[in-house]
Amino acid sequence: MDLFKLISYFQAPILAAILILYLNRKFKIESNKQIYKAYGLGLLSIATLFFFDLIVEALGYDQLKNLKRSGFYSFAIIGFGSQFGIFIVLRYLFLPLKRFKSPLDGIIYGMLIALGFSTIAVPLFDMGLFARQPSQLLLYTLPLASLLFGVILGFFVGMGKFRKNRLIDSLTGLGAASFFMGFFYFGYLTSEKTIMILYGIGVFLIALLLLIKATNIRPDEPKKP
Repeated sequence: MDLFKLISYFQAPILAAILILYLNRKFKIESNKQIYKAYGLGLLSIATLFFFDLIVEALGYDQLKNLKRSGFYSFAIIGFGSQFGIFIVLRYLFLPLKRFKSPLDGIIYGMLIALGFSTIAVPLFDMGLFARQPSQLLLYTLPLASLLFGVILGFFVGMGKFRKNRLIDSLTGLGAASFFMGFFYFGYLTSEKTIMILYGIGVFLIALLLLIKATNIRPDEPKKP
């Protein structure tokens, strides 16, 4: 295994370690149990992507012979299949926690779960276990992209608890994260470099704005329906 491929494999766990260290310095966390649990369950969230891929493989739709099939596979399987697993972990295992009170909590857990997912996803993509073995550039950018998708998903899931409007906000987060993940994969399939650059800038700005908004929301603020 060459050095560059090794870097792509360890990028997600390194980002997770940096995030955990930052959280401990910033918030002086007494116990990291839930933080480690989020990352660990993120590793298992890849199961939904496996499940979706097995279904399309059995139906023969994993053969990306044309643009229509490539689009379906990118958005329905890679996009929704990957983010659905992350969503399930965040929505049903972490949202009910008493310490989960605001969109910022959702973003923190969302990022850790997403990094756990990409830790497993990168080597699996590299081995060609899904429809097509992607370019090396996708492997290098997947962990950072997953981090941004985790911010988007986590913000809306967190807003659901903050505003007591869980269904609409949760579906909004899942839909947005699935779309962005699907577009991410589809862009590499079509090799549209200019579109991917503009897309990357757009997703980064969206995630940054949501992160800034989340840091300005306090759990004790009046909750609007």
